[in-house]
Amino acid sequence: MRYTKKQALDDLFRLGIVIISNAILAIATVWFLEPARLYSSGATGLAQFIVRLIEKCGGHFNLGLMIFIVNAPIVVVGWRYVSHRFAIFSAVAIVVNSLFTAFLKGSPFSSLSEDIITTTGAIPNYGGILTLAIFGGLLAGFASGLALKFGTSTGGIDIIAQAFALHKGISIGIFTLAFNVIIAVVGGGILQGSFIVTLFTCVRLILNSLVMDKVHTAYTYTALNIFTTSGENISKEILDTLNRGCTIFKGTGAYTHQEHTELYCVLSTYEVDKAISIIKKYDDHAFVVIAPIKKVSGNFIKKTIV
Repeated sequence: MRYTKKQALDDLFRLGIVIISNAILAIATVWFLEPARLYSSGATGLAQFIVRLIEKCGGHFNLGLMIFIVNAPIVVVGWRYVSHRFAIFSAVAIVVNSLFTAFLKGSPFSSLSEDIITTTGAIPNYGGILTLAIFGGLLAGFASGLALKFGTSTGGIDIIAQAFALHKGISIGIFTLAFNVIIAVVGGGILQGSFIVTLFTCVRLILNSLVMDKVHTAYTYTALNIFTTSGENISKEILDTLNRGCTIFKGTGAYTHQEHTELYCVLSTYEVDKAISIIKKYDDHAFVVIAPIKKVSGNFIKKTIV
């Protein structure tokens, strides 16, 4: 199949999303979470855990390099269970994330974050730690959700979560939350001997998951009721363009007494904007009702974005 100019532009756009989202994730990790000794999400959190375990044993290891090592094998999951292009973008994300993390680690802003949690006396500055947890969680969740929304990822557990969401219908936020809570409990409570770290990490995780699920909408579902006089054209293009079927009903308007067509179709939420543009193409006066759907069962195709 010929690689078109439009595909090239789409890939360049996604590459930009990869760079932006992973830069945000690195900022969240290095400037907000690391100074408070909190854990990031997914594979980055696992990398933090391993680095701190090495430090506890008297060694030292670069966090950026560890992020790369932990993430690299997981790309195979994306290649096999999501899509090849998704895996390629995820591999780029891993490299970008590792480089940004290594670069930001020695930046001046890191010391400013440490000043936020500086204690006076024996009482820890819980307010400062909470501040870093909140902003770190919001930024990390936005970064992961942004990447997934546009068919890329920030690597690591995002790849596994995408595979679960695609094949099992499990919420991406729920999957990552479960994994990250384990890291928080083992890393904070056991390795660092501080369940305060665990508690504040859990605050960050909840915010992270909520924001990620709000931003990323690929595997939530939306129903469209379309009342139109161009039902045949609209249903055909929705089928041809989105590979989604419609059920067609015939009706009569109570006010105008004119016959019209009602189309009912279920889409992945990220497909709604495209469907609306198709509808307006044929009938600018169509009446469309959009409603969220909790779950679907039956012959509904779950498609990867990439």
